[in-house]
Amino acid sequence: MAKLMISLIVFTLVFSSFLIIGTNASSTVVEGPSESEQVVTVGSGDTLWSIASSFKNGSDIGYLVFSIKNRNNLDNVTIHPGQKLIIPDI
Repeated sequence: MAKLMISLIVFTLVFSSFLIIGTNASSTVVEGPSESEQVVTVGSGDTLWSIASSFKNGSDIGYLVFSIKNRNNLDNVTIHPGQKLIIPDI
């Protein structure tokens, strides 16, 4: 009986952990672009640096990469073909 109770408690804890982790995964929703922002579709071979250099307009490219990363809630600089990125107006 004690083993069954311990197994039930462990199962409940593991199941609850998955629920909590799953709900946190959906909290990275990106707001749509404003009128002054542009949306680009990542092409094959594109990097955040190459995309940022296209929109540089005299800005520091490192700051623009940082801004694009933050605006799109990216954890790192990895992007994939077909992905849509919002380019912030800076």
